[in-house]
Amino acid sequence: MVNSPVPVRFLILICATLCLTSILSNMNTYNFTKICMQDDNSTSTSKVNYTKSESNFLQSCVAIGSLAASIPFSISFQHLPHKPVFIVAGIISGVSTALIPLASTIGYGWFVAARICQGMAFSATFPLAGSITANWATPYEHGVFIGLLTGNTQLSNIFTMPVSGWLCSSSGGWTSVYYVHAGVSLVTFSLFFLFFKCSPSEHSWVGEKELERIREGKSGKKVSRPKNLPFRHILTSLSLWACWIASFGDLITVQLVSQFNPQYMKNYLNYDVLSSGFLAALPIIFQFFTKLSSGIISDYIKFISETLKTKIFNTIALAVAAVFFIVLAFIPQEKHLLAIIIMICAESVMGCNTAGFNKCATLHSQQYAYFAMQQIMNIWACTIFIEPFFVNMIVTDDTFTDWRNCFLAHAGLLLFVNTIFCLFADASPAKWTRLQDDDVAIEEEKEEYSGSIEDIIKL
Repeated sequence: MVNSPVPVRFLILICATLCLTSILSNMNTYNFTKICMQDDNSTSTSKVNYTKSESNFLQSCVAIGSLAASIPFSISFQHLPHKPVFIVAGIISGVSTALIPLASTIGYGWFVAARICQGMAFSATFPLAGSITANWATPYEHGVFIGLLTGNTQLSNIFTMPVSGWLCSSSGGWTSVYYVHAGVSLVTFSLFFLFFKCSPSEHSWVGEKELERIREGKSGKKVSRPKNLPFRHILTSLSLWACWIASFGDLITVQLVSQFNPQYMKNYLNYDVLSSGFLAALPIIFQFFTKLSSGIISDYIKFISETLKTKIFNTIALAVAAVFFIVLAFIPQEKHLLAIIIMICAESVMGCNTAGFNKCATLHSQQYAYFAMQQIMNIWACTIFIEPFFVNMIVTDDTFTDWRNCFLAHAGLLLFVNTIFCLFADASPAKWTRLQDDDVAIEEEKEEYSGSIEDIIKL
């Protein structure tokens, strides 16, 4: 056994987060390279010219792959070891990213196919995040694990936007963005292959003390999937629907940030490509730290109910963000610094969603949280598909009026979905989660009783 100065569970957490970030970074590459692929000042010799509708579809078609691969990956995670399943996702993501420059020269259809493959790999991210949290986190570290593992949204943009801006401005041009990202995937997934184990008991570096700490307070019972999945109760739960509706408003605004921040910085605020990359990543850095801290703070607050806590944090994430977007909508184009400051404020507070609808969904659905979170991932994929068409329908010429209407539309949506959440959200465990536990206990008692009868007969 290797004596690690850092608890092994945290090394596993970091390793997995790097891989999750790599997959999402690969998927986000086109969000930035679209502004330099057709740039007359680009140093790359591989300029590509697409119509606006073709560019929109390239941006959103990853959602097709994500939705198409959702069920296959869910089944694979259910019946196969999680490590090889996730490595397959990493291979799909890395290879498709590396092939995009070649695909763009062969034809538009090949480019679309490569982008769809990038989206397919994304379907494996949420199931792995849930698996690692369930198997490796202690009862008091779930907030940290969930915050960091789902923080790949922010981390991917923090990495991709400035790196892509620098590479696009270099002699390598936009094609180097894809090669560098594919290389990063190779490194991170090689580390994952060598170090990751599905459970603490399988890892040779985990000592007895750490193993006991991880197992503390965890039940040995397992609920079978999907045989015991209470579809009727889940799909008629007002609380879960409130979480899913809130997630739609939140995630479609996240896509505004992820997909269109570079365009806003370059085409509206008139920054160059390199500056656009760094400035677009700046608000997301603050959002990431808000995401982590909100999860930890929520866990430490004990004097109010979980339901009230989730409503407070969700209101900060959505309603307060909406107010900042309303302010941003009326800032003149020449007020560059003020626009960036307000955008930082708007995007930072959205990080509180960790302790809002995300936490509410897991607390309410308990052992069926994987299903509730899977639907949030599917909603995420849908917003990836919808947002380019929605924004480009409003923003046609990158004028003040275009961006004002865009920000106001998103602010209105955030206020609406937060109202729905505050009316119907309930973070307490649903009755049907306790009923299922009772059913499992009864079945186990029956098996023990049957075993005792058989033993008596043998005697």
